[in-house]
Amino acid sequence: MQKIIFLSALSIIFSFNVIAQKKQPSVPPPQLPIDNITKKIIYQDVVEVKGATADKLYRRALGWFRGYYKNPTEVIRENDSVQKKIVGKPRFRISNPPDKEGTKTEAGVIQYSITVAAREGRFKYEITEFNWKQVSNYPCERWYDTALPSYTKVYDEYIRQTDMNIQTIIGDLKNAMMNEKGAKKDDW
Repeated sequence: MQKIIFLSALSIIFSFNVIAQKKQPSVPPPQLPIDNITKKIIYQDVVEVKGATADKLYRRALGWFRGYYKNPTEVIRENDSVQKKIVGKPRFRISNPPDKEGTKTEAGVIQYSITVAAREGRFKYEITEFNWKQVSNYPCERWYDTALPSYTKVYDEYIRQTDMNIQTIIGDLKNAMMNEKGAKKDDW
């Protein structure tokens, strides 16, 4: 009787182990927007803001840069109040997928270029020049090239994280540009 109970318990444990080891189906990464001419990743749009002057939109964009990035003086590379244009070179961190214990490890830093320009009643943003900071720059577009010897499936996760970060940035930028914030009162 004990042999039967032992064998039954062993078979249950073994079946759970086999079920746990099944791999989840791989979800393809999002297709980041690629410029037809340069073949580089580029997020861009022109957004209308009814009744807003170019100067007001420029000030909103500058306020957004100063509020969104922790160190805006390091990020902002060009600040042209005459042309109503701001160019920045920020970066964000990406991580490797979690291991069996659920621990994520750092995979590096992605640097990109963001340009915001204002005109009467509209603004344009352009986010491009994505580079994975390595010993030398590694263009993120290479993550899609499965023929490269250096290709690995973890690049799909890097693509997902990059898209998520940029979508968050775009959403925050649009929100800041569309909504005029009231003047803050000094609270003495």
